[in-house]
Amino acid sequence: MTTPTRATLEKALKSDAKLQKEATKIAKDLAAGGYDISLLAEELGFALSSPDMEQRVAGTNLLSAVLCALPVDLLHAEQLEFLTTFYTDRLRDHHNVMPAIIDGIDAMVHMKALPAGNVPLILQAFFQHTTCQSQTRGDRTKLFNIFKYLTLNFKEELTTMAHDFVYGLITSIDGERDPRNLEIIFSFMPEFMANYPLLHLAEEMFEIFACYFPIDFNPSKQDPTAITRDQLAAKLTNCLVANNEFAEWTVVLAVEKLESELLVAKLDSIELLHQAAVKFPPSVLEPHFDQIWQALKTETFPGADNEDILRASLKALGALLERAAHVPSISHSYQTSVLGVVLPQLSDVNQRLFHPATAIALVCVAGDAPFAADKILNSFLLKLQATDLSTSPPDQRVKIYQIVAQVYKLAALRESLQKLDSTISVPLLDDVIAALRLCEREDFDAKKEDLELQKAALSVLNECAPVLSEAQRALVYKALVQLISHPTIDLDFTVLTVGLGALQPVELQANFIDIGIRNFEIFSNFIKRKIYTNLLPLIPQMAFTQRILDLVMTQMFKPDNPEPVRLLALEALNTLLTQEDQRFIVDLQQQSNLLHQLIELAQQTKDITLQSLEQIAGALSRIIQQLPHSEQSAIISEYLPGLQLQKSADLYIAKGLLGYLHKDISLDDHFERLLSDLTQLSLTTDNEQLRVIAHHLLCSLVNKMENTKGNRGKVKQITEQLKKAIKTGDVRAVEILAWVAKGLVVAGFDEAADIVGDLSDLLKHPTLSTAAALGFDIIAAEYPELDLPVVKFLYKQKFFHTIMGKMGSKLADYCVHHLKAFVYVLKATPQAVIKLNIEQLGPLLFRSLEEHNEAQSLCIALGICESFVQQQDAYFQAHLGHLIPSCLELSKYKAQHTMQVRIAALQLLYDITKYPTFALLPHKVDVTLALAAALDDPKRLVRNTAVQARNAWYLVGAANED
Repeated sequence: MTTPTRATLEKALKSDAKLQKEATKIAKDLAAGGYDISLLAEELGFALSSPDMEQRVAGTNLLSAVLCALPVDLLHAEQLEFLTTFYTDRLRDHHNVMPAIIDGIDAMVHMKALPAGNVPLILQAFFQHTTCQSQTRGDRTKLFNIFKYLTLNFKEELTTMAHDFVYGLITSIDGERDPRNLEIIFSFMPEFMANYPLLHLAEEMFEIFACYFPIDFNPSKQDPTAITRDQLAAKLTNCLVANNEFAEWTVVLAVEKLESELLVAKLDSIELLHQAAVKFPPSVLEPHFDQIWQALKTETFPGADNEDILRASLKALGALLERAAHVPSISHSYQTSVLGVVLPQLSDVNQRLFHPATAIALVCVAGDAPFAADKILNSFLLKLQATDLSTSPPDQRVKIYQIVAQVYKLAALRESLQKLDSTISVPLLDDVIAALRLCEREDFDAKKEDLELQKAALSVLNECAPVLSEAQRALVYKALVQLISHPTIDLDFTVLTVGLGALQPVELQANFIDIGIRNFEIFSNFIKRKIYTNLLPLIPQMAFTQRILDLVMTQMFKPDNPEPVRLLALEALNTLLTQEDQRFIVDLQQQSNLLHQLIELAQQTKDITLQSLEQIAGALSRIIQQLPHSEQSAIISEYLPGLQLQKSADLYIAKGLLGYLHKDISLDDHFERLLSDLTQLSLTTDNEQLRVIAHHLLCSLVNKMENTKGNRGKVKQITEQLKKAIKTGDVRAVEILAWVAKGLVVAGFDEAADIVGDLSDLLKHPTLSTAAALGFDIIAAEYPELDLPVVKFLYKQKFFHTIMGKMGSKLADYCVHHLKAFVYVLKATPQAVIKLNIEQLGPLLFRSLEEHNEAQSLCIALGICESFVQQQDAYFQAHLGHLIPSCLELSKYKAQHTMQVRIAALQLLYDITKYPTFALLPHKVDVTLALAAALDDPKRLVRNTAVQARNAWYLVGAANED
């Protein structure tokens, strides 16, 4: 391994490819310790010092390429001292040599052993002998990345350069226009300006960035990784608020640009004020607050019609007030200025400025709750005291209460609720409670206006429960009792009772809960339902848990209770089981043996309704799901053998116990009987509700069964029984067969293919074809209420390929029921699978649209086509001649074309306009003429979609089309 000879180096300098190859080889030799880099420089001296500029460029390129290829920890300090001297001296060279020099400096500054003192030498030489903006865009990118690296890693050395480095950086940035370079600058400069002393150059530094504000930049549509305008604007804003010395200039700039008519300029200016409020200390911004407030007031009071501007302005004002809250003197000054403008407008809810004043007032409370809330609440108190509750219009009070509720909520969030002035809060809450107590009057007629007033009063009390006095709470309890016992009013006040229960449990129980429970028997079912609704949320509070549970249990299991009353209790139990966690449910089961009581209730209650049985099944299901597997197994072993599924009560119990039973619980001992009994029930009963339960249980059982020869044989017996029933023309047997197939398909059993084949054979049956087609819908559809825990990986893809194997040839023969079944299958097939088989499936989709099947299958087919068209699929583009006429025909008002079909067809026509213009022009005239009929459709939603689609087609090929 020897130093490259001059001949070797001269040969390498003849082309870029040879140069890079030689550089890589030299770097490997240097890394292996073959020779020192100084020897390389010596051998390369003929090119580095050549009078020929092109040879100097090539020589410098080679040296820099070698440095770039070296490990960053290879060179030691002495070698880097030598290279620093070389490159700083080369900065005086011809500008054509600069790209190679920049590459070398870039590699050198990243070397770990670079002496820190060399960094100022490199930068001083660069700033003295050349400029950043005279370089190409790519070289400027490298330079900005070098500056970024140096500012992050050599702060002490750069600080010693004082204004030389800051001025050099300003000069380098000044005039930069490339967005990719600006993105680099805006990314690292905020941290630099925050941590380095800017000395007397602070204003010059600010102006460098101010000239870009607001950003006016449209990224290239061809660049997939293009920087967006919003990203660049956000980073520029960070630069403008990076240093406290910028505060005055930032405010002036933002206020000036806020006067622009351009929406983007306004939004950027408001965001700049927001960031200024966040970044600058209140003491720095205080001298400029009046200027900021006047600018923001123009946008918020009364404000423009643009919601984005209003929202951004309130956000900026909120940040100002929130930051100032930590300095009371400044905060009170700010709040006085703002509230002095808005408080007079809160006296009349009908004024145009009431709503904007409200928004600003709430922002004030969010900033300094103790100060602002007292001022605002006092303003409302004066207004309320000036009006008579019994005679004044309720709508005015409603608006005031809604705002008062938000004031209290914000005060609570700021932990300032207890700090509010009681001389204001107490009489205000007295007024609110008086409004709530309107229901106690004999002449109260529960008009909509009065109910809205009570809802508003409750919203206030929900937020201020912690500051209610004992006397006020007593009146509230009395009002709540009146509300819950009222024969027609049904207001939700659970938030208030939960809050009061947590604060005053003894009071709430004595003055509200006990009264409702004590008089429960004499109340109507309407009131009983309200009591359950308002008491159940209190169960998590231990003081009330047992009391409320006793009520529910008593009403459920009381022997002679009327059925409607028991049904209410069962509904309450299910609500409770849905709301509470596993631990509560398990404890409840262990303490009261609730499962046993519910099963006894179902079996021993005479004339129990199916509604109650449904609630019992739901409760059983929710309980058993939460129990350990061992307990689930024990319960099944205890109760399942005695169930006679032909009885409605036992069937519902089976639904509760088996519907969501864990898949690992073995049912082999009961499997054959369950299959037989459920199948027989479904074949014989006329009750559709019972048949649905039987179907779901059958599907779930075969899905969860252990994959043994015995179990598969039992399923085979059932399917053979069903086939015999099918031969007699029994439509029910077809439906049962589909449900069995569904459980097997999802679990991935091979037997599913045979059943699917049997169903496909029925699609040509003279009387069972419709049922067979719907069977495929059963297999493919999703049923959230159905428990199918065993899910075979890629079962949908397997099902699709099974169907294509069984029905593919029959589909080609064009049978309407085959097409309908095929569409149902496609609904559940992943789009990726359809795309892979689109050449085969596409014509069948188009046929299904031309066939004008029933609405459900048409909507499915249109939806599948739309999913591909939205992605501008090439296959559908090539077959617009088939697709467009079908959609136009389906968009017409006909008996078989339901509103959903017409809307789906029109939406697909609209999505088609996203295809390239050349593909659409041949169809434009025909489509725009044909769509005229849909504009007169009797349904408004259809007409709206038709207008959208026709406008899009009308603009196809227009000069200003995007």
